[in-house]
Amino acid sequence: MAQSLHGIVTARQQALLARWVQNPLVQVQVENPSVLGLLANLDVNVEGDVAGLGRRSEDKVVIVKGSGNPHDTSLWVAAGYKKYRAAYKAFIKEVYGVGVTDSEMASFDVDHLLNRARSPQTGTFIRIEAVASNVNQAWGANFERAASDPSFFANQARDRRTMSWVIAAKLSGQLPPAGPDDAAGIQQLASFFQSIGLGQEEAVTGVQNMLNFAYGVRD
Repeated sequence: MAQSLHGIVTARQQALLARWVQNPLVQVQVENPSVLGLLANLDVNVEGDVAGLGRRSEDKVVIVKGSGNPHDTSLWVAAGYKKYRAAYKAFIKEVYGVGVTDSEMASFDVDHLLNRARSPQTGTFIRIEAVASNVNQAWGANFERAASDPSFFANQARDRRTMSWVIAAKLSGQLPPAGPDDAAGIQQLASFFQSIGLGQEEAVTGVQNMLNFAYGVRD
C-alpha cells in the first residue's frame, strides 16, 4: 500500500524530534554541503552519503543519507535557492517512491528550518521539511519576525546553526503561546516537550527562554 504524504511528513517529523531530544546539536544550517556527511547525522555516528537530487546542481540542492532509515534522509538547499518547494516534491519521489500532487501539498509549507533572514546567503545550506501551513504561519507571524531582528546578538551571521525550540514546536504541530506572559500556553507547550522525553525544568526553561528571546525580554 502506497504511503500518503501526510504519513511520510509525520514520520519524518517524529524521527527528527527524536534525534533532537537525544542530541540538541542537530544541524539545520551549515557553511557548505561538503561538511554534511559528518554533521547531518551527529547523533547516530554515521558519516552520511551526500548526493544530488535528479538533475539539480549540487551547489543548490543535496540529499544526505545516514542510518538507512528513509526518515533520517535529509534534504538541504542553498540559502538563496528559490525552487525549494519543487525540490521537496522531487525528494519525496526519490526517497519514498511517492509522487506528490499540488493538492496534497496545499496544506503544507516547505519550511527552511532556519529562517533565511538569519542566514548568510552565500554558500550556506539549510535543511528543509514540510510543516502544516497553519502552524508554520502562526509561528512566523508571532515569533520568527521578531526573532530575526538583526540587532539581536544571536542573529549575527553564522555559518552553522542547530535546531531550536521553535523548530521543534513547529515540527510537532504545536501552536505558539500568546507571549511570554501566557502561563497556560507556556505550560501546554512545556507539557508537550515533557511528553517526548525532556525533563520538566528543561522544558519550561526552554520554552520561556524562547519566548523571552522572540519578544525581546531581557533580564
